[in-house]
Amino acid sequence: MYGMQGVVVKIGGSLIDAAGGVLKELAESKIPVLVIPGGGVFADSVRAAEMDDDASHWQAISSMNRYGRFLSTFGFPVTESLALPKAGVSILLPEKILRRCDPLPHSWDVTSDSIALWAAGELSASLLLIKSREGDASDTELVDAYFPHLQASLDVSVRFANGRAEGSVSRQLSAVEATRL
Repeated sequence: MYGMQGVVVKIGGSLIDAAGGVLKELAESKIPVLVIPGGGVFADSVRAAEMDDDASHWQAISSMNRYGRFLSTFGFPVTESLALPKAGVSILLPEKILRRCDPLPHSWDVTSDSIALWAAGELSASLLLIKSREGDASDTELVDAYFPHLQASLDVSVRFANGRAEGSVSRQLSAVEATRL
């Protein structure tokens, strides 16, 4: 069931050019939103460096912080606390939290998708994954390889929105809001 207190929303790094519009749609919702940033071009550079799994894992998470800082330039606050905001939109910089509890395997099977799912599970919240196209959790090209395994172990409702399709984000947030009533 969707969390009554808010929703965790992962904004894919591939949406860097559309991020302002996506954040605007999120801000127009009445639901408190905790944004988990993807890695995008920042994580792509880590992949290209071909480091070992442990180094790649932490550098990719650091990339999420960089994308989160970019998202904050649209006027939204950042947080390093794993908590849903009381209202509005906050952007999580996940590195400190993940270094402290380190809950996920260190490999490219785990990306910001699984990190967002883990965060939603910790918060007993729903998850909205905003991607560059339509899809669902069974689409192995849309979510990371670890995501289905983690989802099977958690009681988290997951929805998908296409951040490039007009109204897709708003429709999914409206569906989340309807479940809160």
